[in-house]
Amino acid sequence: MRRLFSVLSLLLLSALTTACSKPPSDSVVDLSNFEHRMMGQHTRYFQEQGTVLSWQQAANTFADSPQPLGRSESIALGIGTDPVWLHLQLNNPDETHKAMRLAIKTPWLDVIDSYLVQHGQLIRHVNGGDHLAFHQRPMAHENFAFEHTFATGKTDIYVRVESLGPMAIPLELSRIDQAHQLDAGNAYRYGLLYGMLLALSLYNLLLYIITREKEFGLYSLYLAGFMINSLSYTGQLHEVITADLGVHFQDWLDCFLMITYSVAGLHFARSLLKTKSYAPRLDKIVIWTTIVFPVGILLGALANQLVFSLVLSFMLNSGFAALFVVMGIRAKQAQVDSALLFIVASVTAACCIGISTMAVAGIVPYNVYTFQAIEVGMVFEAIMLAVVLAKRFNLVQQNLVVAKRYADTDPLTNVNNRRGFQRPAEVMFNKAVDSNGDIAVLLIDIDNFKQVNDQYGHTVGDQVIQKAAHRLAQSARKTDLIARWGGEEFIMLLDNTSQKEGRNFAERIRLSLAELRCKTSKDSINFTVSIGVAGSNQRVCAEKNLDELTLADLIKCADAALYEAKNSGRNKVVELCGDCPFTEPS
Repeated sequence: MRRLFSVLSLLLLSALTTACSKPPSDSVVDLSNFEHRMMGQHTRYFQEQGTVLSWQQAANTFADSPQPLGRSESIALGIGTDPVWLHLQLNNPDETHKAMRLAIKTPWLDVIDSYLVQHGQLIRHVNGGDHLAFHQRPMAHENFAFEHTFATGKTDIYVRVESLGPMAIPLELSRIDQAHQLDAGNAYRYGLLYGMLLALSLYNLLLYIITREKEFGLYSLYLAGFMINSLSYTGQLHEVITADLGVHFQDWLDCFLMITYSVAGLHFARSLLKTKSYAPRLDKIVIWTTIVFPVGILLGALANQLVFSLVLSFMLNSGFAALFVVMGIRAKQAQVDSALLFIVASVTAACCIGISTMAVAGIVPYNVYTFQAIEVGMVFEAIMLAVVLAKRFNLVQQNLVVAKRYADTDPLTNVNNRRGFQRPAEVMFNKAVDSNGDIAVLLIDIDNFKQVNDQYGHTVGDQVIQKAAHRLAQSARKTDLIARWGGEEFIMLLDNTSQKEGRNFAERIRLSLAELRCKTSKDSINFTVSIGVAGSNQRVCAEKNLDELTLADLIKCADAALYEAKNSGRNKVVELCGDCPFTEPS
């Protein structure tokens, strides 16, 4: 996530390093039984004052006046500072030569020149840093690193570092076999971290494609942006991007990648926590943060002002971290679901950022664990926020189920409406045709319903419809379908039922409904129904077989039978015996 809190944090942490660190140890490093160590407390340093020095001039400066020793494992001097010279003295008391690797564990430093001197004579000059394409660097490594076999006696190492970015210099000396083990462990850890982030990013992208809920898409972009930024920040991306794209290419790339995931992350939090509804002022602050800082960074890029853009980038990331926590707290106050999980994730990530920042600044021990604490914190935050999004996805799915149910259900009677009836009815009808089975349709109409409404009011009319629907649902089998077809009209589709059996079933329903009583303000009333039946029974109306008809045809047959029942006195069941309306010429 946000790599450093701000420019001021590095400056402040550098000052605290001087005040709080333990006293420096002997500056000469003994290579007897040496395996691996950070060299900050064994390194003297000073900064150039306008004039570029040669290594001999730097050596004379170190010899003429005592320069301060680093007081922590990493030397941190701030951002946009003057070039710095480092001096490290190694002593190999054994006759056996020592094969060692010297590395600076931050890959964004622009120009690094290392000079190895024995008995006042230059024995090796190693040039590296971000200004070189990857294939031109001293060795195939994401950081500045080189290997050297140290002969018996003392060797002075002078290193000049020039960079407009954060001047954080964690100098590491390792035995070569130990360095290979550390690299392998590093690769496994990064592989695990990036693998988890990539899986979460792709998973949320898939959820966005499925649901079109923008928080899933923003979260996927946020994770992907952080992952690419981390690959760039740790130098691993530049093992692939090997073209010489300029001395400050990585610095500019980090700036713009920080914009990507910071802006995506803030808008993700806005969308997830719905801040606009209960904290409109905070929501506007977030929006303006995602506009003003990126525009400022872009203007700095157009003017080629790297330090200005870097300062804005770190300020954006500082604001990003702070706003995440503030938005979580505000959401908790507004009783937003999952706000507590959001706060825990944000605070944990911020703490891990602090650990990585202090490691780079030298306040806490610098090692692979403290430097990678930011990635660990990000993965923890990603998992916690994935839990929040999983709950949101589950809620979305529940809402879809509810919405579908309401779309397919008549709200007054809780039976299917026409939409809810149509699809399963088509499936049932086609199955009957394919299996040469029987099927029957009943159209049921409440007699004189308008008079009920006119005489007793719509409340009693609704009660009549509800009681009728409830009794029909009780009478139906599990395989039958029932729906409210119109105002006071119902339809039933009876599986594995011939027209004759459907007529018998309809007669039982007619008698059952006639027994129902509905309360009015004075007494109670009953009602009757007319029912039209159409279905298969070796032949259907107009001498047509079932496989020659559609479901709509069969419903038209039942409707014609219902029309006959109503015209012949109501309160009766009629099965169709004559021609169907669909056979008549239009």
